[in-house]
Amino acid sequence: MRRLLTGLTLLVLSACQASPQQVETPPSATASVPVARCQASSGSHCIAVVAVGKPDSPLADARAVTERDLLHSGPYTALDAQSFPEKPDWTQPLHYAQWKALGVDYVILQGPADSAPGLQTVGTNPGALHLRIADIRQEKITWLTNLPLPPSGNVILAGHQSSDLILQQLTGIRGVTATSIAYVAVAQPGRNASYKLIVSNVDGEDEKVIAESRDPLMSPAWSPDAKRIAYGGYDAGRSAVYVHDLETGKTTRLISEKGINGSPAWSPDGKTLAVTLSFGRNPDIYFIDVASGTRRRITTDPGIETEVSWSPDGKTIAFTSDRGGVARVYTMSVEGGSAKQLPAYGKQTSNPSYSPDGKSIAVVVDEGRDSRIGLVNLDSGSFEFISGGPRDEKPSFAPNGAMLVYAAEDARRGQLKIRALGGVLRQLHADEDVREPAWSPYRN
Repeated sequence: MRRLLTGLTLLVLSACQASPQQVETPPSATASVPVARCQASSGSHCIAVVAVGKPDSPLADARAVTERDLLHSGPYTALDAQSFPEKPDWTQPLHYAQWKALGVDYVILQGPADSAPGLQTVGTNPGALHLRIADIRQEKITWLTNLPLPPSGNVILAGHQSSDLILQQLTGIRGVTATSIAYVAVAQPGRNASYKLIVSNVDGEDEKVIAESRDPLMSPAWSPDAKRIAYGGYDAGRSAVYVHDLETGKTTRLISEKGINGSPAWSPDGKTLAVTLSFGRNPDIYFIDVASGTRRRITTDPGIETEVSWSPDGKTIAFTSDRGGVARVYTMSVEGGSAKQLPAYGKQTSNPSYSPDGKSIAVVVDEGRDSRIGLVNLDSGSFEFISGGPRDEKPSFAPNGAMLVYAAEDARRGQLKIRALGGVLRQLHADEDVREPAWSPYRN
């Protein structure tokens, strides 16, 4: 399979700023050509990403990843490493005047934490990447931290995590290059279709097939710690809900009752899965304790209840129900009780997805021939469309809340698209018919 996602990180800053400026990438960002001075365009900043420590340290490989991510995530240009005026270390202050003369605004320093002295406030774990941001104009270190390496020791992932944290310090919004997207790919749609549940980095690299089946795979859902994925599938012709552990590779069948078993959604504490079950004939929402398997029925209306999304505080769920004769989105307490219908839009409303801050819900609005993604502001009740159709579904927010991914049918083929809430749209290319996207939480 070719690289799935392209151009995603370009969306990060466009989602952060109301009026983003387009910045051409200078030669120094793409080729090892020494420059006398960093030439940042108007409205952009020049950065220098410096690996501190031994050049042969495995952690040195994170430098290029961090630099690339930052160049793709905002209005930044980079000073080529061959033009650095010095080779900094943790024990000596930077020569700020030299960096300033080269037009550098920020120097980002990263290297092994065990070689950084005097950092009792952040620890000196040898299995960590130490990060600092030096503001050249202010001539001081404005931020420093230790970033523990992933359990796998993946230095590339550490570079992505580093850039996300640095972007947060520079812009106020954390990046998403270290997150992942799960989705379903369908080969040969029709009678001979085969299905794959795939997880890839947001940049399209490191694709992993989590499950394969001749029967449909549906509704992947990330656990809050991004270590497990629940999804719907089939077991000997009967629908089932499975949980896959990404660290061990083990897949467990959670439930497979007679009838419908589907639409899993994790509670914010990771202890409970909301699922739709119909063994009692009517499709209702149940909460299943993941550790014990015990379950509790939440909805009792004769309508079809499905597609749960939990509020970030874990106190409320949004879900789709046709209890009023047509599909609409409702909210209710996790303790049960009466449900409240969101304002009605279009002929039908479905697929609710809470934003990470809990202030809005993305929904799919069916207008007859077309379906589009809309955003409901829960405080004001205002509503706006954020996709253009004609057949869009399954919205899923990025963990920073600045954008979302959704499925779109184009020429009878499923595509994934990402919409920054500032208005910028990118299409994510794929070799196969893809659908059912789910954006992962942060890993740390």
